[in-house]
Amino acid sequence: MKKLKRLFSLTMAFIILASICVSNIGASANKHYVPPLFEYDNNTIYFSENDFSGFIDTKISGAVILDIKAGTKVFNIPETIICNGTTYPVKHLYIWTTYGYSNFNKSVETINVSRNIETIWFNFSISSEYDDTFDTLKTINIPAGSKLKSIDLPSCPKLEKINIPSDLELKNMSIGGCPKLKRLSLPKTLKFCRVGEEAPKLKVNIAKGNKYLKVKGNQILSRDGKELIDIVGNKSKVTVCKTVKVIGNVENKYLKQLTIGENVTKFSSCFLNTSKKLKIVLKHKNKAPKIKKYSLVGTHDMKGINFYVENKKVAKDLKKKLKASGIEKAKILIGKKVVYRIFNY
Repeated sequence: MKKLKRLFSLTMAFIILASICVSNIGASANKHYVPPLFEYDNNTIYFSENDFSGFIDTKISGAVILDIKAGTKVFNIPETIICNGTTYPVKHLYIWTTYGYSNFNKSVETINVSRNIETIWFNFSISSEYDDTFDTLKTINIPAGSKLKSIDLPSCPKLEKINIPSDLELKNMSIGGCPKLKRLSLPKTLKFCRVGEEAPKLKVNIAKGNKYLKVKGNQILSRDGKELIDIVGNKSKVTVCKTVKVIGNVENKYLKQLTIGENVTKFSSCFLNTSKKLKIVLKHKNKAPKIKKYSLVGTHDMKGINFYVENKKVAKDLKKKLKASGIEKAKILIGKKVVYRIFNY
């Protein structure tokens, strides 16, 4: 009987001890202790955890996640990690497959962002060695009070939702290749926005009080209405708003004809169009808009740009400006007649 009592006592003690150990393991997991792999230099320590890896940059006193491990469907970005006894906030999520900096295995469907994250940046290589899409991601959840300032997503074909809180102080939003994305509610702090490249049903709302941007129809404009920033949706023919004076960097797969009134005086930056078939109709009577050097580039992947002008005077002026701009391929037409061809190779 004494032996049985002693055995029972030992068993209970073991159970209690095991419970304490399990509790401690759980607490440690929540704190995200990460073992250092190696120290690259005095400022960089690489680490690996169960479901992610990256490095600590002691110059910014923060951690950067480079990889999410294979098989992870829901990735909860940790607030902090502890390495070598020091706690670091996790500040950046960089998935950079170019040149193999990230050995990213795409399985993630949901990313739950932590409050300390400042940047989400996916930079996929377009080489044959690495795939250039994040073809599993469906949802990004951003919490209230987040420090997130910049989102850059080059190609996420299954992305449906980015849940953005109203208090987010987001500065930059750059998205391409997200055809399932239907709605974006953007905060009043946003300064730069490029979202219309490949999202046929996308509607964008920008919060009242934004000092930098506004939406008019399917066009995203500077706050004063003088610069065209982006075009969203799948309209093939678009007439630029009458307040616009400057055409900025517009990327829209579905755009095939852009009509520009005399109110527009300048093409300011790189104008790309992935439809590979673009008409620009100029309503100018006396001279063409100014064209900044190296704007209107990227036509080597297109059939060129066809410019339709009102008269020979504008055609001649446009020819001179296009040649100086470095455009690779263009035609200038009056009605159906081609009056000039531009080739800069």
